[in-house]
Amino acid sequence: MYAEAVRDDATPSKPGLRVNQGHRVKCSECDVTYLLHYDDEADALFIFCSILADEIVTARHPDHAPNVVLDPVALDRTQQGKTRVVWSSRISLSTLLKKNP
Repeated sequence: MYAEAVRDDATPSKPGLRVNQGHRVKCSECDVTYLLHYDDEADALFIFCSILADEIVTARHPDHAPNVVLDPVALDRTQQGKTRVVWSSRISLSTLLKKNP
């Protein structure tokens, strides 16, 4: 699975990738545009890759590299084996109703 965002004036780092001309990735700070290039395996993750590319391109402003490689598989591998614990404190609202104003 391989996907990369390629700036308009650059070429993809791998040959034979698909490109979606209809969806441009754009830096929200300076309007530098990229096109998303991807292989057949990444086709199912196109929406995820485009959102990820938007975030990365904007986060790297003003240093816009010609190619931004997106590796969703590597992102998933880094999260494997990590336990995420989310704590939430709950407040009983019934005690608030019993108080007199």
